[in-house]
Amino acid sequence: MLINDQLADIFEKVFSIEKSEFTPDLTPEDVLRWDSLGHMTLVMELEDAFGVHFEVDEITEMTSAGKIIEMLQAKVAKD
Repeated sequence: MLINDQLADIFEKVFSIEKSEFTPDLTPEDVLRWDSLGHMTLVMELEDAFGVHFEVDEITEMTSAGKIIEMLQAKVAKD
């Protein structure tokens, strides 16, 4: 499964948005439930799903779905 597809599944689970609404352009301003608690829930889901760990500075850089995709691609490529 592609990172984009997995991320769309996670966004659906965490934020209750339809997969068809998922785009790399999504930001916290676009997603009602993407607040600080939602953000940390998202991070935990990402770490579990992809078997990675994010440092605090990386977590604060997650400003859009596209940025998260880039970060995941870099982390997955390392392994």
